[in-house]
Formats: sequence, C-alpha cells, structure tokens
Amino acid sequence: MLSKSLAEMLARNSKLAQTYQPPPDLKQMAGVMRASGAGVVVLSCSDPRLNPYQILGIDSTLKATMVRNAGGRAFDAIRTLAVLQTIGNPGTIVVMHHTDCGLTHYHDKDIQNALIELSPHSKDLIHSLKFGEITNGVEDSIRQDIAILKSSQLINKSTQIIGLKFDIHTGLLSQVSENASEA
Repeated sequence: MLSKSLAEMLARNSKLAQTYQPPPDLKQMAGVMRASGAGVVVLSCSDPRLNPYQILGIDSTLKATMVRNAGGRAFDAIRTLAVLQTIGNPGTIVVMHHTDCGLTHYHDKDIQNALIELSPHSKDLIHSLKFGEITNGVEDSIRQDIAILKSSQLINKSTQIIGLKFDIHTGLLSQVSENASEA
C-alpha cells in the first residue's frame, strides 16, 4: 500500500503529464552545454525545507542542475559531479550549505550509533564511515567542501567553485570566501 504522501505525488504527476512537454534530447543539450561551459551544478543538502530551484530562481532557461545529499557534502558527491562534468562540462559548481542543517545537530557518532543498532554485524564498517557532520559552523563546512573539490583529480581544474550559505530563517544567500581570513 502506498503512503498518503506518495499517492498524492503520483496524483500530481498524472496531472502534470496531461500538459507535459518533453525536454530536448540529452546528447543535443549536452553538446551545447559542453561547447559553452556555461552550465552550473549546485551541490546542496537534501533537507526538504531547502528548495534550491526556488532559492536560486532556477527554471528551464538556466543551464543548471542539482546534486543533493545529506548536508550537501562534497565527499559524497564527487562521483556524480564527475559524471555531470563528463556529460555537460559545467563551468561552475556551487557548494550551498544552510543554517539549521541536520548535520549540525546529528554528528557522525550519533549516526554511527543508530546504524549499529540497525545493523550490529556491520559495526566495523559503520565506524569506518564519515557522514558529514558539521561541527565548526556552516561557513567552515563550505570551505572544507570547496577544498575537497579543488583537490579532487576527478574535477576539472578550470571549473569555478563557489560557496554559498543559505540562511533558512531569512531566505538570504551569502557568498563564503574560500579562506576564513577573507570572511
């Protein structure tokens, strides 16, 4: 049996499908994007309170896509970013973290303990994993992720990498400098 929320989503999809216009062919679109390097990939948190499309005013006229994961952490997203870079050659990656993120409240140890309860036979594996805790503030986590992306051999060195902090209470974005001393 479907959950009430999923049933509602499927009903909304049926309504959307009645007037749906398909996007351009992927290879055609990717060719144009690769040639221009104008695409943008936004890496952000999967928190349902955060809607990057709305926050950044992204619609079909802007060549932008999203990668979302817990905390919007780069170490978790490098594989996907490498694939997107190969397909569309985006000129910019935006690392967008937000205030009141779950990973500022639930740290790696909390998540590890919960997972060990769920799967005690995987204790060693669980203890070896990082889950992206944010312990020194959102600005610091953005700087960490910019550094991870810039040092990755899978990310094109010519890609511009920008850090943004979204204040969940005011709706404002602010750019985070790469170095704490520039803040």
